[in-house]
Amino acid sequence: MKKKIWSIICLALMLPIMVVMGVTKIVTSSATATGDTVKTLIDTLTVPIDAKAIVGVFAYAAAAATLTTGEAISGILELESDDMNISPFKIPLEVVTVLTNGAVAYNPRIWPVNIPVTGGAKIKGSMTMDMAQTAALKGRFGLIYDV
Repeated sequence: MKKKIWSIICLALMLPIMVVMGVTKIVTSSATATGDTVKTLIDTLTVPIDAKAIVGVFAYAAAAATLTTGEAISGILELESDDMNISPFKIPLEVVTVLTNGAVAYNPRIWPVNIPVTGGAKIKGSMTMDMAQTAALKGRFGLIYDV
C-alpha cells in the first residue's frame, strides 16, 4: 500500500513539471517476448517529427503466473539509433511483475532524461534479462517527448 501511495505522489509531482515543459507526446512499444539472457529487440519507435528531446523513459517486463525462483527478476533496456546519437543508453528494468489470477496494478518508474532528438529518427529498444527463464516474459518500453 505504501509503495502504491508513493507512486501516486511521485506521478502527481511529475505531471506539473511535464506540463510546464510542454510534454505532449508519449510513444510506447508493443509488448514483445524478451528472450533469455540474450539481447532481444522489443520494438523500434519513430520519434515524432516535432519532438525536441526525450525527457522520460520507462521500461518493464511482465511474466505469466509460472515465474519461479531462480528466474529473471530484472534486466536492462538499451536504446540505439542509426539516425541519431543516443548510444550508449542503458537503464535497469523494474523488477519483473508476475501476473496471477487477477489484474496487476503497476506504475512503472519514469527515468528523467534530457536527450536531444531528430524528428522522424528510429529508436530501437532491446532488453537483456539478467537470468534464464521458463516463463514467457513480455517487455515494453516508452519514451516521453518534449515538443
